[in-house]
Amino acid sequence: MDTETAEQLDRAEACWETTLRKVRESDLKRTSGAGDWTNAELINHLIGGGVRYTKLLEQASTAEVEATRGADHLGDDMLESFWTHEREFRSLADSCDLTALVAHRIGNIPGEQLVQMRILELTLHAADLSRGIGSNWPIDEELAKFIVDELGDLIITLGAKGGYEPPRPSDDGNSYAQRVLLLSGR
Repeated sequence: MDTETAEQLDRAEACWETTLRKVRESDLKRTSGAGDWTNAELINHLIGGGVRYTKLLEQASTAEVEATRGADHLGDDMLESFWTHEREFRSLADSCDLTALVAHRIGNIPGEQLVQMRILELTLHAADLSRGIGSNWPIDEELAKFIVDELGDLIITLGAKGGYEPPRPSDDGNSYAQRVLLLSGR
């Protein structure tokens, strides 16, 4: 993984971790900012994403990857569970050929794009979870700028495949963080 992508993934992980640390037990059953999911379902999805993305980089079968969707990934300590799976993903992303195609459910994509999608998933679901727990979204402007400048087209492509709502209008007067939310239909 190139240095800039690794640094932005670090930032996205920090954004998610900061948000996850704010979650109280009483927040888990509340509705998140991601559709009809509860905060617990959103957290489980994000942690499970680390499991699925690792399996994709390992070239696991589609059936094996999809079987993880119904599993409980929260464990006894959500933060520990997140980092256990995220470290596995990072380790593999640092050592495998990211130009190799992986069989994601949106189609065959290079591992590099999968890493970019993980940056988006961590960052945008941190926004959803922040909304669900009534907290501020802890994104830094450098990460937001990277997403707008480098991953904006990917957001639009994924949105066309049902991954995000259609973009909402934005202008240069918006902060980069606001532009990320508008770009992803939030």
